[in-house]
Amino acid sequence: MKPTSKTPYEIRLELLQLAQVVLNEKHKAAGVANGNNQSTFPTTEEIIAEAEKMNGFISKANQH
Repeated sequence: MKPTSKTPYEIRLELLQLAQVVLNEKHKAAGVANGNNQSTFPTTEEIIAEAEKMNGFISKANQH
């Protein structure tokens, strides 16, 4: 099977979705660690920053 290539928009969307999942888990873990079991939610800015960090890692790996 030939792999399908994704557009830059699809890649960005996947990175944003993954960043949101990662940050949701971090926020949930922080609530548990505080003993209050109250989870907060990441801000849009936090999600974008996390996605940019992931994108930087991916882009860096492709520069060989």
